Amino acid sequence: MNYQDLLLRSKVHLSQFPLEQEIDFMPLVFTKGAKWMTQRLNEIDKKQRNFNSNVAYEYYGYLKYSFCFFCFIMSGLFFWTKASYLSPLSILVFYFFEVHFLFLFPLLIDGVEKPLARSIHMTYKMGIFYTMRTVIPIGFFMVTGLFNWRNPLQNWHIGCLAVLIWYTDEKG
Repeated sequence: MNYQDLLLRSKVHLSQFPLEQEIDFMPLVFTKGAKWMTQRLNEIDKKQRNFNSNVAYEYYGYLKYSFCFFCFIMSGLFFWTKASYLSPLSILVFYFFEVHFLFLFPLLIDGVEKPLARSIHMTYKMGIFYTMRTVIPIGFFMVTGLFNWRNPLQNWHIGCLAVLIWYTDEKG
């Protein structure tokens, strides 16, 4: 599965199941996002999951992104000290670590034991560089969409849904 197929499938899905409530960047963003993902996963694979509000989505979200941004900053500083023109490589370092937790939230929603380890296992089973090659364009699609002042989260929703579609395909 390549990123173009995933984004196309996501756009088709959203045209069939329009957004009812958008995710906002307010407090509890990871919990709100997980609630949205639960609804979307139910639509994708026709299962009926109930949102589990007892899961520490905020903890896992901040853990994931704190770690990834820490690696991004440290690698950026490292590359900068070697040669400043190498510092953009820190983006690859960010994604290298981010893909390890690519399926963390869907796994949390599915109530899988050891979701961190399971996400890492899924990534390596698919291939770390294959996963990066697929995720990086989706990530850029999501971030560039933030500059669409009329609907800054549209690409974000499409990208998140693409990852959920990918997850349902991979978990079998």
